[in-house]
Formats: sequence, C-alpha cells, structure tokens
Amino acid sequence: MRQQLCHLETEEEYFHRQDAELIEHMRERAAFEERRRRIAEACQTEDPRILDAFEKLGYDQSSIELLYFVPLVYVAWIDGSVSPAERNRILVMAGLHGLRENAPVYQRLESWLDQKPPDALMDGTLRVIQSLFRQLPEGEQVSRRESLLRAMREVAFASCGTLGWRSKLCITKRSLIRKIGKLLTPGQQAAAATAG
Repeated sequence: MRQQLCHLETEEEYFHRQDAELIEHMRERAAFEERRRRIAEACQTEDPRILDAFEKLGYDQSSIELLYFVPLVYVAWIDGSVSPAERNRILVMAGLHGLRENAPVYQRLESWLDQKPPDALMDGTLRVIQSLFRQLPEGEQVSRRESLLRAMREVAFASCGTLGWRSKLCITKRSLIRKIGKLLTPGQQAAAATAG
C-alpha cells in the first residue's frame, strides 16, 4: 500500500515529506541532547554510561532530585509495605530538601510510597549512585555515603523504633542498609569494578 501511495505522490510531495521527517528527527535529537545536558548538569557528570543509565531508568532533569530518595524508599519497602511512620519520615526529609508538595517530583515520590517501584528501578538507581560516588574524591564519597546511610537508618527507625531492632522486620531493614553501605564503600567500589 505504501508503494502505491509513493507512486501516486508527486516528486515535490515526496521531498516535502522527507524534509518534514528529517526536521522532526532533528527536533527529537535536539530535545534528547537538551534532556541529557540537564541531567549531566544536575548530576555533575559527563560519563555517557551514567547518562545512559539515567535515561534507561526513566530519570529526567526534574526527577533526578529523587535519586538519593530511592534507597530510602527501598528500605521502607523491603518488608513488603511502607508504614505510615516511614512514609511520614521520607516526606519530611523531602520537604527539608526543598521538594514542594504540589510539585510533580514530590507526587512521583508519593507514588513510590503508595506502590512499590520496580526492583529494576531501585537496583539500577543504586548502581548509578555507586558510579557517581566513584567519581568523587574519597573524602566526599565517605561523607555522602554516611549521610545516605544515616537517612536510611532514620527511615528504618521510624518503624523499628517501636518494634525493636531485633525483630525480624528490623533485621531485614538493617541487612539491606549494610548491603548498600558495602556497595558504596570506596574500597568495595574498586573491588567491584575490577571483579565486574
């Protein structure tokens, strides 16, 4: 059918259509490059592998603000549900980091607390965070790692503070925090890079 249409259109129509498709492709490419530039700027990296990972995980220049909230959401969901106390703690932290309640990025965070994000998003985000940490001087890696782990512990404590740290639920949360801590330890990152 397409061949029949091609025969029916004039040469001028054909070239006009080709030009329109080329212009549309150029617009899409420019929009992609602008999105990528904004993500690179927000994350302070030019590493194409990291930028590809962000694109694959569905991050854009606004949702990149949620990058360091994903481990908190992961801790909250590790037992299969998010308690009201965990939800409240994460949203308070979001407010302290300047996320406004009516902003789309805040609503996305709320949606992650209402419905568990895919494991691929959480695991992929942890790998991106690990890659970003690798680019930092070791002192800054340690500082950011400790800050992130402290926030994760706060979320876990929101529910475990009343249950006790030895409960099965809290042991699961502590285990995840230790696993992420190891992943983000500067020496472990180098070992993981040579092993991978």
